[in-house]
Amino acid sequence: MKHDDEIRGRFLDLALLRRFVPLLRPYRRGAITGFALLPAISLVRTLEPLCLQRAIDNSLLPGRLDLLWPIAALLIALLLAEAVLVFSQSWCVQVVGQRVMADLRRDSFAKLSRLPQRWFDWQPSGRLVTRLTNDVEQVGDLFGSGIVSAFGDVLTMVLVLSVMLSLHVGLTLVAFAVAPLLLGVLLLLRRPMRSLMRRLRAQTAGLNGFVGERVNGMAEVQIFGQEQSSAEQFEALQQDYLSAALSWVRWETLFYASVHLFGSLAVAAIIWQGGAQVLGSHISFGTLVAFIEYARKFFMPLTELAAKFSVLQTSNAALERIFALLDEREEAAGMLSLPSGPGRVAFEAVHFAYQPSEPVVRGLSLEVAGGECVALVGETGCGKTTLAQLLLGFYRPDSGRVLVNGIEVQQLTRESLSAQLGWVAQEPFLFHGSIRQNLDADGRYRNDQLWAALERSGARTLVERLGGLDVAAIDSRGRNLSSGERQLLSLARALVKQPQVLILDEATSHLDSDSERRIYQALQGLSGQCTRLLIIHHLALAARLADRILVLHRGQLCEQGSHQQLLAQGGRYARLWAIQTLQQDREKGNA
Repeated sequence: MKHDDEIRGRFLDLALLRRFVPLLRPYRRGAITGFALLPAISLVRTLEPLCLQRAIDNSLLPGRLDLLWPIAALLIALLLAEAVLVFSQSWCVQVVGQRVMADLRRDSFAKLSRLPQRWFDWQPSGRLVTRLTNDVEQVGDLFGSGIVSAFGDVLTMVLVLSVMLSLHVGLTLVAFAVAPLLLGVLLLLRRPMRSLMRRLRAQTAGLNGFVGERVNGMAEVQIFGQEQSSAEQFEALQQDYLSAALSWVRWETLFYASVHLFGSLAVAAIIWQGGAQVLGSHISFGTLVAFIEYARKFFMPLTELAAKFSVLQTSNAALERIFALLDEREEAAGMLSLPSGPGRVAFEAVHFAYQPSEPVVRGLSLEVAGGECVALVGETGCGKTTLAQLLLGFYRPDSGRVLVNGIEVQQLTRESLSAQLGWVAQEPFLFHGSIRQNLDADGRYRNDQLWAALERSGARTLVERLGGLDVAAIDSRGRNLSSGERQLLSLARALVKQPQVLILDEATSHLDSDSERRIYQALQGLSGQCTRLLIIHHLALAARLADRILVLHRGQLCEQGSHQQLLAQGGRYARLWAIQTLQQDREKGNA
């Protein structure tokens, strides 16, 4: 299964690395220190086998134990120095890596808030969570556990090879006769491992997306008996992931085994050839021991480089995905502020489609005067909510214009539009936290303003019962509140801004009669203060609240007027009214 997250590119793409390096610039002091300590670490590690050589040749074999103590002290000092240097170097690079990760998370989250709503319509939330968590963690390892550590391993290998050549060229050539074979194996394994890593990353995102969707829709899963089908879909995704993960384990194990195998062959070659050299008195026994130790120190970094290879593979794929998110096209931000006014709204020949072949709004034109209360009615799917979202700037019309006070919505800054437009959705979203945090996240309003908005929306009694603005706690998505209570708080959140335009999308659908009456009073109290755009299914509410009713059909405005005028026309509104009236009479009769 292929996902959008499976982005193509070269292994360790230099273009990606060039974009990654500037992320280190704010922390260059720590990064430079981490790099600068690497030569000292490599040098200390290279000197340790020489101490063993001197101890064996100059002290142990001649029986001069008095000469052993200075060499032992030097070796202990080298080991302690290595420990301090490794700690300092690891601390520097890990701190830099964590700060880079924090910056990437911050930039990625900020990017999400600037992307158009249309982009989110096709992005599973689990996949986005993967990018801001797993992917960022992998990129953080790119510097500390990847580039810097790999550079240190290569430097150690170069120094070790130099010392071995200075000790005995022939024995060095014997030790590294297996190097071409090892290099060939590593090159052979690189491509399938890279492909598997991309597949694993994509399937992780797919699993996260599926789980996130099912958790959010668990009520629907249970009420419609989809537990078995959901479990089967999850198992199919999990089996795909498991298959890829086992393949990765197989290749990675082969990778490590190859390095260890050739390292062991190198040591065996040193013992075989070096033993003959010792017996022939061509080299000392201490030199042979040093050679064995140097071979270990050479192939140990090579083994670690194999691990770095996995880190770099994973980090490269994660970096591709994060940069792909950061490169997503943002809609051009408006530069104008919405001037004060009654909130005149106009749609001029607006066309819009979520999918190119399925237009939702077709050349619609309408005007709403400042302070007017207008109801949008029509069958499900006729475009009512889409008009509200176009007005809110969530989407751009494919053609035509949407204007507020004579200014096109796309020319207004997001801050200005947000401050002057209030919105109450049919299924309002509340965040985890206090009532105050949900009504006034930025701390812009006084307590009396918040309580006034709660009073006008009918939510004051609810908040007092819950303990007040700061005591009352709301669960994620407002799950500890009823649908009606969430709508009342959402209305208060919209009213506290005192917007020029207030949009209610079926905002009374979950309210009891008393709460509904309070909202009627609040809306009537706004008469002349702001424009009210009501998306209503129940025509009786439209007749009671609206100054004018706009009837939509297949994305077009087909009728408009007052309730009495539309009934007199005998058109679509009159037919809808007759159907709803008949349904209500039947419900009363059944009751």
